[in-house]
Amino acid sequence: MYLTQKNKIRNLSSTEFKALRQLCRLSKNMYNVGLYSVRQFYFSEGGYLRYESNYHYCKENENYQLLQTDIAQQILKVVDRSFKSFFNLIQKAKESLYRFEQIRMPRYLKKEGYFPLIIPRIRVKDGYFNIPMSQKFKVEYGAVKIPFPERLVDKNLKEVRIIPRFDA
Repeated sequence: MYLTQKNKIRNLSSTEFKALRQLCRLSKNMYNVGLYSVRQFYFSEGGYLRYESNYHYCKENENYQLLQTDIAQQILKVVDRSFKSFFNLIQKAKESLYRFEQIRMPRYLKKEGYFPLIIPRIRVKDGYFNIPMSQKFKVEYGAVKIPFPERLVDKNLKEVRIIPRFDA
């Protein structure tokens, strides 16, 4: 049983790499959009905007519409986990188990940066899996097929993460 397996993505065309880079950039933008709505709710209402409510604020955003829905929702769940951690630290500080000076609100990612693509479901066909993307994005950049590792062919995968390295 494998818990995690790393694979380097190779043998893709330059247009496929460009599409992956753009998807990771959209992922970063989606993270910042989700973070913005939660932060603004916190500053105005003093409370916590949960994932379910944050989704309704973010679903009209162009980044959400260019990413495939499953991927965009996974990114919003990462924002939700970040803020849950923030509020739990505040609670621990109130109980004198943590210092208030060490608590920092989750920060925005850099404008030129990238964020991982979290793909909860994939389909393998002919030894490749397609990166899910919206129709609008696919028309502009084309489909991206990545070779699927042979040792994972008959395994049940929970998710695939594409982590951008070295300037994506």
